[in-house]
Amino acid sequence: MKMRGPIITLIVVVLLGGILLLVNLARTPADSNQAATSSVAPVAAPAQAPAAAPPKAADPKAADAPAAPFPGQAKYTGRTEGNNAAIAITVRDNKVSAYLCDGKAIEGWYKGSVTDGKVDAKGKGTNQLTGSLTDGKLSGTVSAEGRSWSYAAAPVSAPAGLYRAKTATGTTGWVKDSNGQVTGLTNDKGAVKPAPPLDPNSAQAIEGGD
Repeated sequence: MKMRGPIITLIVVVLLGGILLLVNLARTPADSNQAATSSVAPVAAPAQAPAAAPPKAADPKAADAPAAPFPGQAKYTGRTEGNNAAIAITVRDNKVSAYLCDGKAIEGWYKGSVTDGKVDAKGKGTNQLTGSLTDGKLSGTVSAEGRSWSYAAAPVSAPAGLYRAKTATGTTGWVKDSNGQVTGLTNDKGAVKPAPPLDPNSAQAIEGGD
């Protein structure tokens, strides 16, 4: 009877060991993977760069800014691009008179007005003159005889300027610049020839609107 106690104890130990072995075998690899995964610290997502500021829209007021105003009365002389021809432009009370001349064969008379600081004058056929002031100087485009040029003209005072003389059969125009150089042509019944020397006593000084 004394041997039954140890035997029972041994049987209980064996049974517990078997139960623990079965429990360990019943654990799935997924459980192990899950435990391993849960033990790894999460990696922080990279910080996003701040969004770039949208480009500033162009100021429509700057594009629509009016050109510099013209004086009540002024005259300008200059040359076209390439020094091809002389040009004289006179302005009075926003009225414009102008003359283009190369001293050889090309000339053009123009008449128009100044609106919002911009010159717009028309001539014979499709001849046209436009311009505006920048730092007191006048520049723009002019066309004559089917050709077109850009030009630049500076303000001048008498005796420089635009002159004209008329006869029964023709008209002569002269451009006199601030250096005293004179460029002119005579158109007599459609025939163009170099103008005679400018005589201020017989030629009329042309102002804007004349």
